[in-house]
Amino acid sequence: MNYTHDLIIIGAGAGGLTTAAGCAQLGLKTALIEREHMGGDCLHFGCVPSKTLIHTAGLFAAAAETGAYGNTSCAAPVVDMQAVNTRISRVIGAIAHHDSPERFRSLGAEVLLSAARFRNDHEVEVDGQVISAKHIVIATGSRTAVPPVPGLAESGYLTNRDVFSLAKLPGSLVVLGAGPIGVELGQSFARLGSKVTLVDMAPRILPRDDAELAEVVAKRLQREGIDIITNAKVTQVSTAGGTKQLSISGPQGEQLLEAEQILVAAGRTANTDELNLEATGIEAGRGGYIAVNNKLQSSRSHIYVVGDANGAYPFTHVAGAEGALAVRRIALHAGGTIDYRTVPWVSYTEPELASIGHSEASAYEAGMTARVVRQSFAGVDRAHAEEAAEGLMKIVLDNKDRVIGVQIAAHGAGELLPTAIVAVRGRRKFKDLSVGMLPYPTMNEVYGKAVSAERSPLLFNPRVRGVLRTLFRFRGTGPVTEVTNE
Repeated sequence: MNYTHDLIIIGAGAGGLTTAAGCAQLGLKTALIEREHMGGDCLHFGCVPSKTLIHTAGLFAAAAETGAYGNTSCAAPVVDMQAVNTRISRVIGAIAHHDSPERFRSLGAEVLLSAARFRNDHEVEVDGQVISAKHIVIATGSRTAVPPVPGLAESGYLTNRDVFSLAKLPGSLVVLGAGPIGVELGQSFARLGSKVTLVDMAPRILPRDDAELAEVVAKRLQREGIDIITNAKVTQVSTAGGTKQLSISGPQGEQLLEAEQILVAAGRTANTDELNLEATGIEAGRGGYIAVNNKLQSSRSHIYVVGDANGAYPFTHVAGAEGALAVRRIALHAGGTIDYRTVPWVSYTEPELASIGHSEASAYEAGMTARVVRQSFAGVDRAHAEEAAEGLMKIVLDNKDRVIGVQIAAHGAGELLPTAIVAVRGRRKFKDLSVGMLPYPTMNEVYGKAVSAERSPLLFNPRVRGVLRTLFRFRGTGPVTEVTNE
């Protein structure tokens, strides 16, 4: 068959852009199709605006805390949401040129800004024309999954698509979902001045993370005035006098919550429903996700699925890695598979919660003989200086003392994770986490503290002292001379 292109990519988020950049520059005639925004959700409605909001909220929180240091002249800062939104837009604009149609056209890709629909497993209809390719990559991402709660649609709600463009700060906010998105945004709005309540059906917040470390985050949220309701389900939403009323069913029985706004952050669903997948013979599963093998191939081996649409890990860095594998397989015919065992992630709360490899629970669930080393940040001087001594690190070791997982709940935990990533991926021994001389004081000292605390009893004990005294005649025996001043 004579194809119009070597490769068609549907979706210009992180996975699609990585694939397009690599394949186009390697000489493949590449068509990149995007129906809305180049850069995808991450740039416009996800990672970039949320981290910008988190930073802004942190500045307001810091300003509000200056009273504890004797500042009696400064009133509590007043939030101007228009100014907050303007800064978010400015940050997005500063990054957007990297993902622009002009840049990808300069790399050799044909960029088509329109919706795409399959005609069959090799042909795609886009912008009034039909194009075809030997290989196709689906990289359409995901969107907020809205729960079927009676009255929710009629009462109105926010998602990550509109929460960064609010005209004013809501006086009160109920967040449906206490995963990373819900917790990050909930804490941010609380720090800006909203009264925030988190509601989740799970028994705790951040259910994908280590339970002990998630509790560290939960306690901080509660100290900042955020109400957390878990094991609870929203059964009805209505509006009265401009206020949204939520009926909640949970361990405490029936509750009625009132809020100015509702933010839905209770999961995601894949953007595959408008692709006409039926024409390809591919079936989407629950949530619209397309199952793939470890080569990222769908049930049609020439159609790859990267990023959120395959339902593996909804992270930008994972989508980028999957896109890189697609380049390797399609453009270079070099083979290769994806390995999700050492995917790192960070929830950008305060404190942050970072993870790589096995947690304590997942190691035991896998039937591994594992032990866990806990290290509090109370032993790290920099943590005290920054009022971050509440942090905790857990290091999971296998039966050969190799690091198979690290989880950290601490200020700047994401920046502390690279040492753990190197250790887990390199199958390093626990002692290797003590990387030598570090500048003082830094939070990275926590690794050395953990190793020292664990290994010190092996060196500093009565048996070693006795041997050293015998060998080297330690403990001097000469008389002490007194000094007299005449």
